Amino acid sequence: MNKSTYFKKLSISFLLLVSIILCCSFNVQASEVTWNSSNWNNLDCSIYWYGLGNKPYKFIPGQANQAFDPSKPTILYIHGWQPGYYIVKHRESFYIYGKDTADDWIKKGWNVGVFYWNQFSDEASVLDAEAKIWTTNGPQKMRWRRANGSYDTSNSINMTAAQLLYNQYVQAMKNYTGNEIRIAGHSLGSQMAISLTKQISDNVDSGNISHELLPKRVALLDPYFSNLPKSYLGFKWTGEVARSYVRTLIDQKNIPFELYTSSDLTKGIAGDDNIPLQKMCATSYMRPTFYDDIQQIERHYAAKYTYFSSMSSNPPLECYNNALTGNVAASASTSDFRIAQMMGITAHWVQTGGRDSWDTSDDIYEKQVDSTDFTPASDLAINCSKTSINPGEYTSVKATVTPCNATNKMVIWSSSNSNVAKVCTDGTVKGIAPGKATVTAETTTGIIKTINITVLN
Repeated sequence: MNKSTYFKKLSISFLLLVSIILCCSFNVQASEVTWNSSNWNNLDCSIYWYGLGNKPYKFIPGQANQAFDPSKPTILYIHGWQPGYYIVKHRESFYIYGKDTADDWIKKGWNVGVFYWNQFSDEASVLDAEAKIWTTNGPQKMRWRRANGSYDTSNSINMTAAQLLYNQYVQAMKNYTGNEIRIAGHSLGSQMAISLTKQISDNVDSGNISHELLPKRVALLDPYFSNLPKSYLGFKWTGEVARSYVRTLIDQKNIPFELYTSSDLTKGIAGDDNIPLQKMCATSYMRPTFYDDIQQIERHYAAKYTYFSSMSSNPPLECYNNALTGNVAASASTSDFRIAQMMGITAHWVQTGGRDSWDTSDDIYEKQVDSTDFTPASDLAINCSKTSINPGEYTSVKATVTPCNATNKMVIWSSSNSNVAKVCTDGTVKGIAPGKATVTAETTTGIIKTINITVLN
């Protein structure tokens, strides 16, 4: 590594490290979960499901988990860079703004989980933590932090952090029968979320896992991508690779992506704005003023805090030219259909109301039109070569949106009776029990087509 690259790496990491260390006590105070050295002395790279009262329960393969019901909608959160967190034995949870925000999700019927990879992401350099997402042969390989601050450098880990996440996900969700999986990543965790979704998609295509494990929606919360090409990615930028994955997942798997920015820590010298990625997603610019301009790390976490808090309230109102439109903006409680509607290159949303409080019930977002070059979907055709299937059997319903150059080709799928036939986000239908069900496809412009599916005795 030449001196120029070394000092650039050092300055970027120092800028972010100082911010996070200064705020570490803030985050610790916001957590009621007690962790101890046992969670650091051995590698604990695991999914934890949260119960009421912000109580975590570790996923253990082959064992039932009291905080996880495989028939319920599920959100899995992935944190980002965690430098120095071993000092205070802190892990992120859902105790936010003095409230157990996971409770709002749980009471609405959701499973809520976190994938902890903090022992890998506890590096002084964000670039070293980032490398572990993509390669086992980065600057620090796959070393992990112990409770006393030392690193285990045995190099016994032969998978990337994203591959470890995928393996945990597949084991934890093996018997999943619910109707919605949502993946959410904060900061560097957004790269983990994207990589996880790509691995799921690839393994669905290979027949290794079922279509039901495809996420129905992915949330990127103040996502972080570093600047400059990476040798371990064929000299591509991490943001470049990530957005190529997202483009494929949107086009081939019909997965809606929502993206929220809330700080200056993910752009400029610190990181890559990744504007092309923003233009693919339903992108909202949070503008919290209850933190001062110098409190950038708090603003960085505000994307996560606001997202998980927003399940307790109705979606934010949307305005355009200072007048309410009757539509809503993006939040955790916004429907998948509306998120899909908001995707594309023509607009983004900027927070104008509710900026001075943590309460999400008064939030308002102004629609900002980026381009008037919009080609709406004008027709939809669906076809299925096999409309009679057996329980446990799959059939694929294909949707064709016209014109072929439509700006937004997203299609939202639904079944009239998921107890008979369940439809996945990519249009794959699984027979559940004998009976008849109508599968509906709807474009973001409101064009609806249906097809009848019979599940045989």
